[in-house]
Amino acid sequence: MALVMQRARTSALRSAAVRCFSTAPQKVEAKATAEVYPLVYGRAEETVMSPYKGGPVYLWLRSTILWVRRYPGRHWMRWLERNWDYQKMCLLGMPEFHIDPTKNRWRYFVDTSYYGGMLDKVHEDFWRYVMMYPAAAYFIYIVWCRVKDNDKDNFMAKW
Repeated sequence: MALVMQRARTSALRSAAVRCFSTAPQKVEAKATAEVYPLVYGRAEETVMSPYKGGPVYLWLRSTILWVRRYPGRHWMRWLERNWDYQKMCLLGMPEFHIDPTKNRWRYFVDTSYYGGMLDKVHEDFWRYVMMYPAAAYFIYIVWCRVKDNDKDNFMAKW
């Protein structure tokens, strides 16, 4: 009796496997039960192929990528924006600028060179008051040279 039961079970499993992995069109039985998720679409060879549009692998990849971008991805980007903000690290302890310009007057009274000592103040004044004129002259000279090189000063000659 046990041998008969074992053969029946083996043949039932074999026929179920053949039904499951066969490529022949199968009859679809209508069931009145609710759908069970995740839904599996297609035949066995479709699920192991490369993701084609509308297939189960494609749909799984699409939903997973969207979910990663939407939920954990948002939090990672917020963490990066809030913790890797270079300006926030540089300006630690400095009050924020106000939308009202009269409340931003404190900026003009802060002398940063004062903290560096006398040489820092001399260096800043040298670049601000002495080297500004040679720098402006050099800029004008470079512009003039480019105008001459490109013959832009002679544009009226052909008229």
